[in-house]
Amino acid sequence: MKPVYATFLLLASAATCAQAQSRIVCEPTSNTGNEITAIWPMPYLSETGTLCFDVKGWPGYGGRNCVQNGQATWTGLVIVNVDGESQGRDTTAFRVRAPVLDQETIEYAIEWRREGDWSPMQRVKINRLSGDAVSYYITQHGGEPYRCSLAQRKL
Repeated sequence: MKPVYATFLLLASAATCAQAQSRIVCEPTSNTGNEITAIWPMPYLSETGTLCFDVKGWPGYGGRNCVQNGQATWTGLVIVNVDGESQGRDTTAFRVRAPVLDQETIEYAIEWRREGDWSPMQRVKINRLSGDAVSYYITQHGGEPYRCSLAQRKL
């Protein structure tokens, strides 16, 4: 009976390792502390290589956080700021538009809405070969540069 139990544990741990996610960590290249943007929410690649976003822990989370059929849509209770002006804390819907995920690039746009029309929130472009990235927030024209890499797994 013990060999069967040990084999089951071995197979279960192998399946867990195979399904590990690859978090994408992005840091500002000019880390002065005065940056007004962030690559948010944090993207990651699922075990199948699908582009996903770290939002499942948000209060009031619902929806799909991984891109399927070219889109992902989720809701959560968040505070939205536009140009430094708080729009308050409320349930907000988000969606990913026009994602590109290939060997060289990860690119997507995130939009948000509470009622009415969708509003642009952020455009992100990550060069998978160099790790260079740019985040463009709603009213920003030049974008802020980032350096991205896959997070190291911890045992």
